[in-house]
Amino acid sequence: MTVDYTLTIRTSAKLGAGTNSAISVVLVGTKGESKPYLLDKRFHNDFEAGAVDAYTVKAEDLGDLLLLRFLNAGGGVGGDWLLDSVTVTTTGKHWFFPYYRWVLGKSSAEVLEGTARLPQQVRHEREQVARNDLLLARQRMYPWRPAEATAGLPGALDISEARPLPKDELYRGLVDGSYEVVIAKTLAAIKLHMPVLSKAWNGLVDIFDFFKGLELPTLAKRWQDDAEFARQAVQGISPVHIQSITALPEGMPLQDSELRGLLSPGTTLEQALAGKRVFLLDFEILGDVPMFKKTDKAGVEERRWAPASRCLMYLDDTQQLRPIAIQLGRDPELDPVFTPNDSPHDWLAAKIYLRCSEGNTHQMVGHALRTHFIAEPFVMATMRNLPDPHPVYKLLRRHFRYTLAINDGARKGLLAEGGVFDDLIATGGPDQGHVFLGKKGYKAWTLADNKPRPDIERRGVLDPAVLPHYPYRDDSLLLWDAIEEYVGGVLGHFYTSDEELVRDTDMQRWWKDLTEHGMSVEKLPCAELKRVADLTDILTTVLFTVSVQHAAVNYLQYEHYAFVPNAPLCMRQAPPRKKGVLGEKDLDAMIPSKTQMLWQVAVGRALSSFGEDEEYLLHDGGWREDYFQEPELLAIRDRFHSRLRAQTEAVKARNAKSAVPYTVLQADRIPCGITV
Repeated sequence: MTVDYTLTIRTSAKLGAGTNSAISVVLVGTKGESKPYLLDKRFHNDFEAGAVDAYTVKAEDLGDLLLLRFLNAGGGVGGDWLLDSVTVTTTGKHWFFPYYRWVLGKSSAEVLEGTARLPQQVRHEREQVARNDLLLARQRMYPWRPAEATAGLPGALDISEARPLPKDELYRGLVDGSYEVVIAKTLAAIKLHMPVLSKAWNGLVDIFDFFKGLELPTLAKRWQDDAEFARQAVQGISPVHIQSITALPEGMPLQDSELRGLLSPGTTLEQALAGKRVFLLDFEILGDVPMFKKTDKAGVEERRWAPASRCLMYLDDTQQLRPIAIQLGRDPELDPVFTPNDSPHDWLAAKIYLRCSEGNTHQMVGHALRTHFIAEPFVMATMRNLPDPHPVYKLLRRHFRYTLAINDGARKGLLAEGGVFDDLIATGGPDQGHVFLGKKGYKAWTLADNKPRPDIERRGVLDPAVLPHYPYRDDSLLLWDAIEEYVGGVLGHFYTSDEELVRDTDMQRWWKDLTEHGMSVEKLPCAELKRVADLTDILTTVLFTVSVQHAAVNYLQYEHYAFVPNAPLCMRQAPPRKKGVLGEKDLDAMIPSKTQMLWQVAVGRALSSFGEDEEYLLHDGGWREDYFQEPELLAIRDRFHSRLRAQTEAVKARNAKSAVPYTVLQADRIPCGITV
């Protein structure tokens, strides 16, 4: 019996997604497969970017469709084709084939029918063969780097000239999407609008000249205020360090006499500590990290510093945080404790050094390591071991878009020897201190550290009664709870018992690949993948990390770092060891040079940019890529989006009453994954 199959084919709207190549299709079902059919309508330009094309194919009854095999004849410029999805209908039947990947010229691609199934639910041998073939091809496309190449760091994709980044992972494909392009454009804009400057350069004053063609960060008007300094600890670029303490840190000598007028009337330091009104920022991790040191051909030595500094803050009677003491080292004999009662230059210098310490820790540990690089093994394990119809692949894929590309770009452009970080940050340079710092951070890290509630509780600031104004906490916990319910709902639909997970050969292979090549099992919350609760915990943490946590530590970089005196990424002088000797010229000599400032502005702008094709957790009009079609799963997704809408409204309501709004964790401004 001959059947008419109507294929509705959606080509991606991305620039360059369409093709002029001849495209043919073979329909494969439970009763066999059709002959190849050329998809070509007369007087019509088929498969243009953003187009939806419909074709009718006549074939013998093929039963339930299992896959579509597309053949791309290729040839010429623009031969590759970016296929979004295909819907096939015939009398009384409907199939959906999501793909969202390239069909390369002079090649074929099998697009599997989109019903989500665990491997034990596969009903036809031909479907199982297609799933296996897909994974064999992916394992060739996504090889792990040799273990020695990532020693001390998470596993990563092996990329070389002979084996480049798969086209499915290429970065955006848009002119302005690449952060290298944004850096170059920002540098050009600064140079275009800057006046011709004399050799005399005062970074504390002349920094404003950088912003004649750019937006001036709002904190530029208040960066020297103690209230602004404290605000950045709870809603700045790195809001994950503040902790409640009830005793002074070891080696930090501080007397009540030094805090005269800084605490509430009649309150001693001991009482403030006991009353949980004192908080600590501590960058001890920098203690043994090599700092930039280089001697040029003329014998002139250049050095940079980011000390293992720490800061005490006090919650005053108006429930506002204020910094009250900063120590730029750990030696009580050599490293004095500075307070607001010291000279204005001493106190400003102490705050600037503290922010430099925070910046180096943030860039390599809080940002690069704990979001970008720990995400990569999960991307790799997923692409290598889960076929398109697997529910976990469907759950994760949209959140992994561009991550491999941006990580490769960061390694080559920022972190590699001779990269931007060598020119810019204190821990860069010949001794690769920033890599040392990243490895040190990874050695102490486990995946559980990326769960916000236990981390915030460990730091003693979970209770709003202890720290009333902590927007990062309040926003991130609502988002965590929504993601956890979403992930748990999807997994619970497929895994009705732990035994179902144990029987899932795809996920067991995923786990083995992850723990053998991506990260050691000690970094993960369980030794074996046997409980659905453990998988829910792991995947919730991963999705929270690549979306919420990355947004928190990334998208304020221009606001935080671009006005360089607020948070320089290197200091050009050693921290002061004596009080009362600094003047304004000394501060100018300490902060980054004009060239270093220019780089910091440009990098901050590039890393804070959103792409034209950005997809957000709460996306206007819904997510562009549909992976699940089952009504029960669409209901779970809709519940997730409903919770995100409520979170967005809560953020807006709080910000309406806030002097400095915190919008970076508003669900409709959080990209689904690490895309920059």
